[in-house]
Amino acid sequence: MASDDDDGPILVVDDDPHLRDALARILEHEGHDVITAPDGPTAVDLAKRCSPGLMVLDFMMPGMDGAMVLGALREEIPDRVPPALLLTACGEPTERARAMGCEVGLEKPFNVPELLAAVDRHRRRVRGERS
Repeated sequence: MASDDDDGPILVVDDDPHLRDALARILEHEGHDVITAPDGPTAVDLAKRCSPGLMVLDFMMPGMDGAMVLGALREEIPDRVPPALLLTACGEPTERARAMGCEVGLEKPFNVPELLAAVDRHRRRVRGERS
């Protein structure tokens, strides 16, 4: 389903294929364009090529975790690093998110209305900044 806005697609990054697909379906159902990545290196490549407006980023992934993804993007495309919503199953998601410079931290398993509210807040803020 096509997005009603031009904020760029949402990049969903999670090594769990079931969760990644569920997140994509939820966001697409709400009218967002979604691209997905199964791991950190793929996420970095897609972020560089597709300029997402937002990332929904898993914190714990094998090889290259969420913090490493953000670090790589800050190094490779410092002027185009997309904002991120951090998903984590380990500890204080809000504090981890702040430390990484993310929009917000959400705990796994995530609450769908909370996730959608965080995405909507981000999209409204981006549109307001462009006005």
